[in-house]
Amino acid sequence: MYIAYFGAEMKSKLLSRSIFVFLIMLYSIIKPQAHESQVELEPYVPEDPPFLKADQAWVDSVMETLSLDERIAQMIMVYGYSNMGAEHQKSVLKQVKRQKVGGILFFQGEPLEQARLTNLYQEASQVPLLIALDGENGLGMRLENTISYPATMILGSISDNSFIYNLGSDMAQQFRRLGVHMNLAPVADINNERSNPVIGTRSFGEERKNVADKVVAYMEGMQDQRVLVAAKHFPGHGDTDTDSHQALPIIPHDRRRLDSLELFPFRAAIDKGLTGVMVAHLRVPELDPRENRATTLSRPAITGLLKEDMGFRGLIITDALNMKGLSSYFEPGLREVEAVRAGNDILLMPADVGMAIDAVKKAVKQGDIDEEEVNESCRKILQAKYWVGLHHRENIETDNLLKDLNDDKYQPLYRELVGHSLILVKNSQGTIPLDRLEDTRLATVTISMEAAMAPLQTTDLYLEGKHFTLASDASQIARSELLLKLKSFNTIVVNLLNTSSSSSRGYGIRDETLRFLEEMDPDSKLVLNVAGMPYSLTRFTDLERFDAVILSHRDDPLYQELALQAIFGGVSLSGKMPVTAGTQAAAGEGISTGPPTRLGYALPRDVGLHPDTLQKMDKIIQNVIQKKAIPGCQVLVARHGKVVWHRTYGYQTYQKKNKVQEGDIYDLASITKMASITVALMRLRDLGKFHEDSLMGAFDPIPDDSNKANLLVADVLAHQSGMISWIPFYYETMEPLDTSQALLSTSYSRTHPLKIGEGVYFNRHVKYVDSVYQKFYSPEYPYQVADDLYMRADWKDTIYKRIYDSELISREYRYSGLGFYMFQQIIETATDTLLYPFVWHNFYNPMGAHSLGFKPLSRFSRDQIVPTENDMFYRRQLLQGHVHDMGAAMLGGVSGNAGLFGNANDLAKMMQMFLNGGWYGQRRYLQKATVDLYTSRYNTEGENRRGLGFDKPVTWEEDEGPACNDASPLSYGHSGFTGTLAWADPEYDLIYIFLSNRVHPDMGNNKLIDMNVRTEVQQVVYNALMK
Repeated sequence: MYIAYFGAEMKSKLLSRSIFVFLIMLYSIIKPQAHESQVELEPYVPEDPPFLKADQAWVDSVMETLSLDERIAQMIMVYGYSNMGAEHQKSVLKQVKRQKVGGILFFQGEPLEQARLTNLYQEASQVPLLIALDGENGLGMRLENTISYPATMILGSISDNSFIYNLGSDMAQQFRRLGVHMNLAPVADINNERSNPVIGTRSFGEERKNVADKVVAYMEGMQDQRVLVAAKHFPGHGDTDTDSHQALPIIPHDRRRLDSLELFPFRAAIDKGLTGVMVAHLRVPELDPRENRATTLSRPAITGLLKEDMGFRGLIITDALNMKGLSSYFEPGLREVEAVRAGNDILLMPADVGMAIDAVKKAVKQGDIDEEEVNESCRKILQAKYWVGLHHRENIETDNLLKDLNDDKYQPLYRELVGHSLILVKNSQGTIPLDRLEDTRLATVTISMEAAMAPLQTTDLYLEGKHFTLASDASQIARSELLLKLKSFNTIVVNLLNTSSSSSRGYGIRDETLRFLEEMDPDSKLVLNVAGMPYSLTRFTDLERFDAVILSHRDDPLYQELALQAIFGGVSLSGKMPVTAGTQAAAGEGISTGPPTRLGYALPRDVGLHPDTLQKMDKIIQNVIQKKAIPGCQVLVARHGKVVWHRTYGYQTYQKKNKVQEGDIYDLASITKMASITVALMRLRDLGKFHEDSLMGAFDPIPDDSNKANLLVADVLAHQSGMISWIPFYYETMEPLDTSQALLSTSYSRTHPLKIGEGVYFNRHVKYVDSVYQKFYSPEYPYQVADDLYMRADWKDTIYKRIYDSELISREYRYSGLGFYMFQQIIETATDTLLYPFVWHNFYNPMGAHSLGFKPLSRFSRDQIVPTENDMFYRRQLLQGHVHDMGAAMLGGVSGNAGLFGNANDLAKMMQMFLNGGWYGQRRYLQKATVDLYTSRYNTEGENRRGLGFDKPVTWEEDEGPACNDASPLSYGHSGFTGTLAWADPEYDLIYIFLSNRVHPDMGNNKLIDMNVRTEVQQVVYNALMK
């Protein structure tokens, strides 16, 4: 049967010898003279598989104990399931004990049961079993409760192959933990046939170098962890439209084409030390012209091409011998004989193990198979077993197995793989990331087969929009109604979900959907997010109508979350098309967006924080809620520009009616000084309208005759100007009902039961001074202090007169908010704009920090605003949406001292802008030099820790100041009287925000301060840093 092959081989050898003799004679004629320089080129030899370098003593000792039957049995790998019950277990155990097979390929099941069975089978085996699994994208491809990584074609979209190496490494760790030694992957096929029924998304793509580079990276990642791989399906199954599970596909190409394309990834992997190759059931007439001769059984294909021409010395494994591409033409027994003759080392899943062993043994005895070839294969298998550690028998430890296989240390890479696979197919005029959020009226449309599917709202983290859903098969009426609603928006993101991988089903994109997209207003900014495979883009005849197109592969929540983050610049886009999608996008195309420009949202491990350590915050906060230090709070942690912890705890009040939500808005109190006044002054400094080295009197409207005119601006910002701490302006607007009694007392009594400060008690029977307040708005009473309480306009002048007339005392560090009232006047005079509009238009609105602002009731429902004090003595009501600070309230809720409201997510944007040196979302808000100056400690001598408008940590004494002990000296931020703290640390690229309403129900509740809750929780964050 092999006369033709061996004859051709002999002729080839004779011809080679003749050519060799001729070349020697030619060389003797034209060889260079001795004095001429000579360069000798060594012939290129592929790197040997690493297992061939293993210690041979164990291999030799085992070989000596094996009979011919047992050596043949070592070449056989049977299949096993961990979900098929006792009878299947008994069958496999018989093959292990009696027939002494060399390995088991596990399929579907559950990891704990597979571990138990592996231990059972290993214990029963004379020679340790090689355990394999067909896990192209991880254990989850076969086993429940394990990780499934993205499909291979999705991985083919990733530009940076270090991620593919890391994937191989992580997968290998999981394989080894489960006692699996060999992965029948990676797929090295180049998928250049779109209708390929068996490869498709299992391929890295259609470009040979991309496929080759990723095959090598995947291989090296696994092999560096001592897991064997088998690159498949040799010599290349990508250009077929037939499934070899059902029939024998034909590859009609000549050798030149095979060398240049199909074989290219295999050769690249072999050159780098590939440990295994799986041979496919393909008919390749160029390699073996015999009718119905699969490459699996072809000596010219395996021995001639793979071993001799390509120099492969690793393990060669057949594809399953029970597949119809083979079984339709060869009976059991004959299949295995032909496979061994062809040069395979491992016979995968023979139909009858006993028959296979007997047939191969008979062929050896008859001289049809050289026994040395069996010995060579057996030896290679034993070498591989030694290399993976099977010379030391150890049971798989089942304790914590599931936890180990799903360890959260694997999460960061998974998210990286998904994020880096997303492809920006089109991006006219840099549409993505979206810019000018202040001018953006956003709508999202989620199109899916399930009309009731929840709309995707990740966009709300960046910019609040309106969300719509549309059924894929929506009627013309439904489509028209939605198109009418969309006319009021200038930016529309369409998320196309529930697609399909089937070309016959139009990739799940219905004609009704296409018509809707064609009818959208071209004057709007249109962003299309297609959650489908690359070929799905062929359904679109014209992508030009869209300003941006993202291919996000799957409608899995993670893919969609990252795609929507990318639209706003929270995630970089760098993916490339792995295949060509008609005329819409060619393989290798894809637009990169550069580094993230806004906050992203990720997991703690993604940024080097231990999630288990962060969990300790929960216990601390639950304890302080139980002790009624606070009714609830928001906590946010961000690092490296990623929010990784944004949790809410407790309720808005102790009545426990409304749980705290992420979007709830808190009274930020003195954070106003940093996030409103100071940023405004920094902006004016950059514009040349303000300078910290000036005197206060240099700016209008500071009176020249005030003792404040000669104060240095920097001293005021750093709280060392000599001003007193505060002035209780509201005292003057109230008086006792009984004029014989005092308004205030230094001691508690029935008359003075209301404690408003240390050693200060308020009279319970008071009234407002006549004509200072009224219950409704009018031009004469414009300043709303609380519900149904408005202050007379001229009282604003009274407040400022009290400030300008206040005494100056020793110029040492003393926290004072009075200067920030004056800074408000300076800002409003210099800009000819009120404070709130100025910071709104220059910071909050363009940042997308829309919860930040003053007077929140003008923009938000009362239920969304967390109450502060139930003020029993001044405003006589529960404060909800009105500023707690009395001075700020008397100015209508807007002041430089307090009045700012917001949630943790939006405040984090401001803090990230500081960490970025004044830059955020493709826009420079402040000069870096200005940020550096203002956030640095101003007075480095003495005990003033402050920056200019920013608070700083106490570095000379532990357990003091606004930050925890481990906060770096470079860190900065501000706290607030209501129970808030916002802190940034450039050394660790870290943001920490704690928002609470500790003054509820009354401001005498100091438990949060006494228990150091804010700094204790912050310390947990630093403890979570991975060293």
